[in-house]
Amino acid sequence: MRIFLTIILLIIFGAWAVICIVLSLITSLLFFSKEPTFYFAQKIWTPVALFLMGAKLKITGAENIKPNLPYIVMSNHTSYLDIPVLLKSVPLRLHFIAKKELRVIPFLGWYLMLSDTILIDRKNTTKAKESLSRAGQLINKGRHVAIYPEGTTSKTGKLNSLKKGGFYLAEDAKAYIIPVHIKGTYDIWPSANKLKIKPGQVDVVIGNPISPDELNNLPMDQRTELVRQKILEL
Repeated sequence: MRIFLTIILLIIFGAWAVICIVLSLITSLLFFSKEPTFYFAQKIWTPVALFLMGAKLKITGAENIKPNLPYIVMSNHTSYLDIPVLLKSVPLRLHFIAKKELRVIPFLGWYLMLSDTILIDRKNTTKAKESLSRAGQLINKGRHVAIYPEGTTSKTGKLNSLKKGGFYLAEDAKAYIIPVHIKGTYDIWPSANKLKIKPGQVDVVIGNPISPDELNNLPMDQRTELVRQKILEL
């Protein structure tokens, strides 16, 4: 019975996402603007998505984000809920970095391309660098980027080692890194079990931005470990 109810909930969750995507695409085409894609994601899709999954947010540290600085948000990643959680918690217009395989998914792929999501080909180093260069251009235009630096969702709920791509981006764009620790989404909807959903609280802790000067003087391995420890300490 619980599995049946979970499947129904996931169907509703998916249908709501499709409705929001279609409305955002239509609105963007009508107004010749990409801005509605972010508005629908943050203001309309996110609250309902979190409500459906029974996620109650407690956000700490949003005041650490100062305006008019270039940011890359780096967070742990244990659940599909982490995307709406970041959209709700971080008071910035975020462009996510995601794997290019998502582009072929109907509706979602169209949305990703229109919303300036940075799609990474993890199997092609040259194309991956080109995508990161595009992300750097967005940062230079005053936009902000979000990346899950582990490279994939954690199947255990624990923070894995961090990939280097986001750190090269931070160096090239002279961006501050904001460490974020999301706690609780793994218990609500773990990436390791898509049919296990249990309502609960999500604690989001936003750390102090780490300046380019603090990071760029360190070897790359030390940069990734420093940010990893910052996330774990939050």
